[in-house]
Amino acid sequence: MPMKKRFIGKRSKKNIKIIPFFSFLLFFFFLSFHFFATSWKNSLTKEEVLDMMFHNEMGNNDFYNFLKMNPTEYLFSSAMGIHLPKSESIFEEEEEIGPTYEYVPDPSPKTIAKDPFIYIYNTHQTEGYNMAGMSEYDITPTVLFASYYLREKLNDFGLPTLVETGNISEILKVNGWNYGSSYKASRYLFLDTFEKNKTLQYFLDIHRDSASYDKTTTEYNGKKYAKILFVIGKEHEQYEKNLNFANHLNEKLKLKIGTISRGVIGKEGKNVNGIYNQDIHPNTLLLEIGGKDNTIIEVTNTMEVLASVLKEYIEEN
Repeated sequence: MPMKKRFIGKRSKKNIKIIPFFSFLLFFFFLSFHFFATSWKNSLTKEEVLDMMFHNEMGNNDFYNFLKMNPTEYLFSSAMGIHLPKSESIFEEEEEIGPTYEYVPDPSPKTIAKDPFIYIYNTHQTEGYNMAGMSEYDITPTVLFASYYLREKLNDFGLPTLVETGNISEILKVNGWNYGSSYKASRYLFLDTFEKNKTLQYFLDIHRDSASYDKTTTEYNGKKYAKILFVIGKEHEQYEKNLNFANHLNEKLKLKIGTISRGVIGKEGKNVNGIYNQDIHPNTLLLEIGGKDNTIIEVTNTMEVLASVLKEYIEEN
């Protein structure tokens, strides 16, 4: 028995000497990596990041990985092949609002479409996405920022597009309205813009859902996309025309990427708007692009697909 105890004691002392050595190496490696990653990211300016995003130069490269992950996540994923789990919300979907940020000014204010054909607006302009990788560039990932990106892609396709820059929050504040009156505020902007731009034919209200990451994200050819959900208000007489428009776009999206759409749903009854300003024109849609945990890169990936689908639909019609 004594010999057995001495043997265990010797083995324990050996382990005690080895463990700190490897712990120090791992700690040193992590600090070095963290310093490199942070320094490299911070060497890029906000303007450079915007230029890369708006000119589609991100792709599946190291820069993309650095933006969508913090250094710890990238270390485990790339160096060790370990993927850290996503945290799950404790709230039900309808209770979890998700991140909200301040109003985002137009990053390209000189991009004013002549005779605009498409109007993009955001009833809930401050709905935000995951901030990962954006805060150090002073980029605010909201549905409004995503709308600016979609505008650029549609303009590139020769489809003059206008994004509503009127501040919904200011309209609510001036009129003493609560957040529930947002559709009243966006309706005012919608009608005013439509009156001033008779060439407009298509109208998109871009939102962000509150569903969990696994429900709002898909992957195709190694690239992640924020899923799209079409919402149709059924409490007005012409809703079937809006529904027909949504169904056509939905089918085209699925032909591009089978899992990118969450489908088309109709809303009516108690505690829902039921109209969503879709009574103004039959080519008006409400789209939920991604969810609260999606990154702005995943959202812009989806916007590129949506832009190409809109181009095809408009050319056919």
